[in-house]
Amino acid sequence: MKNKLYIVGLGPGGLRHMTLETYKLIKNSANLYLRTEKHPAAEELASEGVKFNAFDYLYERCESFEDVYKNIATEVVSMCEKHEETVYAVPGHPCFAEKSVEILLEMLDNKQDKVEVNLLPALSFLDSMAASLKVDPIYGLFVVDALTIRSKNFNTHSGIIITQVYDKFIASELKLFLMENLYPQDKEVFLVHKAGLKEEKIEKIKLYELDRSDDINYLTSLFIPPEKAKNPKTLEVLLETMEKLRSEDGCPWDREQTFLTLRKYIIEEAYEVVDAIEREDIEDICEELGDLLLQVVFVSQIAKEEFLFDMGDVVQSINSKLINRHPHVFGSESNDEFSMKVWERIKREEKGYENVSEQMDNIPKSFPAYLRAEKAQKKAAITGFDWKNPIEALTKVIEEAEELKEALFENDKLKVDEESGDLIFAVINVLRLANVDFRQSLENATDKFIRRYKHIEKKVSETGKAMNELELDDLEFYWIDAKEEGF
Repeated sequence: MKNKLYIVGLGPGGLRHMTLETYKLIKNSANLYLRTEKHPAAEELASEGVKFNAFDYLYERCESFEDVYKNIATEVVSMCEKHEETVYAVPGHPCFAEKSVEILLEMLDNKQDKVEVNLLPALSFLDSMAASLKVDPIYGLFVVDALTIRSKNFNTHSGIIITQVYDKFIASELKLFLMENLYPQDKEVFLVHKAGLKEEKIEKIKLYELDRSDDINYLTSLFIPPEKAKNPKTLEVLLETMEKLRSEDGCPWDREQTFLTLRKYIIEEAYEVVDAIEREDIEDICEELGDLLLQVVFVSQIAKEEFLFDMGDVVQSINSKLINRHPHVFGSESNDEFSMKVWERIKREEKGYENVSEQMDNIPKSFPAYLRAEKAQKKAAITGFDWKNPIEALTKVIEEAEELKEALFENDKLKVDEESGDLIFAVINVLRLANVDFRQSLENATDKFIRRYKHIEKKVSETGKAMNELELDDLEFYWIDAKEEGF
């Protein structure tokens, strides 16, 4: 015969909020466990002579709330296995913002043949909050724990109830997070203390005053009314803006755009992001990233209109890809086992490639030529088809330079084109093996050339002559001077 576990809610306040079924069960229980005795109902039960055990000692012993709840669940499971009937009581409703019950049910999932679990309904703190604030949840209500708020996504157009605002430190951290990310500092909010009790108190305050209340206690929650204006920091608002621009009464230019017409803007914006990063201009980086994001949203909106995909599909695709390609983070592999070969194998499996040649064929031809060459070389290297080091690869550069020289002497245009491509490809091989960024290296060389040329122009102008009036040997003299000057 199975042992029985009753998981019950004490309600949001005293015994008057407890259901009759729960009250009778508790009064007759020989094995009653409370998550905490810091609850009005617990005090009244004790005054009636009801004997119970509470887990408050774990809050002092454990390092985190997660550990507290896991330890509570472990203890309750142990009691269930020892006794025919056990009652575990929690504040409010057992299924509303009650992590210990969630963990307990997970632990008991594989013990269904030994323990029968009965969940009894109860009034939750949300019932009291809704009544006290005169708020109907049907219009949207988001409930979140103050201790885990940073990991949540918010819709500020719904009312938000934040629980566990039990001291001024938590209130201060909460205030800063909300002001930095979601609301103006003068947003009107409500601190609700002891909802549903005779001592209930509601404070109507500005958000920046949140941690100044002297009434904050373990029965304090925060209610934030829905925002009328939309939060411009959300992706949702950007998507709505783009949808409006593409609508019948939107912008004619935006409505004319297609996948193909947006190509050049995507490339331009990507280059501008890189430029801002290299200039270390933080404001420009932020602005240019926004311009690049606009192109992603633009293409996604066009695709949505043509029933191809939408922004949600784009986000889902990259999120799934990141998780799949990092088994050492999200899976069972360790960091030591992960390598670029594993990375390439995962990518190959995702795309259904049978060999490396197919991967090479699918390197976009829209890439800059140097980047396409480098990627092809890297894919070949995974199979072992590669030079051992950059010194060995340099011999190929010398060989290709000689072949280009011959083609130039022969004045064979087709051969010059071919051999010059081979030479550049060989140079990229050397730089790849030497871990040198081809693009950055060429950028640096170009910048150096421009600096030295400016120096030459300045020196020539000081002589009163024009550049084209001097012989190349004279200009070479100024070039050497520029090098010696450190330009």
